[in-house]
Amino acid sequence: MLTITRPVLVKVRVTDSYKKSLAMELQQTAARLELELQQIELQTRKLQEFAKKNPGGAEAALAQLEQERQKRLDTRLKLLDKIKEVGKLENGSEVLQGKVESFVQVQVGDDWNRLMNAEIVIEDGKVAEIRGA
Repeated sequence: MLTITRPVLVKVRVTDSYKKSLAMELQQTAARLELELQQIELQTRKLQEFAKKNPGGAEAALAQLEQERQKRLDTRLKLLDKIKEVGKLENGSEVLQGKVESFVQVQVGDDWNRLMNAEIVIEDGKVAEIRGA
């Protein structure tokens, strides 16, 4: 007999409370991104004023700020798309939340596929089901 680690998928069973909390979490992240975008805009204006008084040298910093701004805009758009998709999730369906690892004992003759296909299903913050244990 041998003890090994195996991946265990963690899934969430969709409920109204899950959709509500997920949408709230995504909205909070989008709001944080909005604050970061405002901060970048302020830094950009300050740097542009500095560049007017001191020509040369600010272009690289301005380009970096623009890259950061664009990255956050792209992320915000993806978050808004995810928020829309949360409403489309059907109650009772399962969505992948992550992966953890567990120990399992293996011995000659074990069904490898059964050993390696372990899942935990969470519903409203509680373990609702363990599959393939």
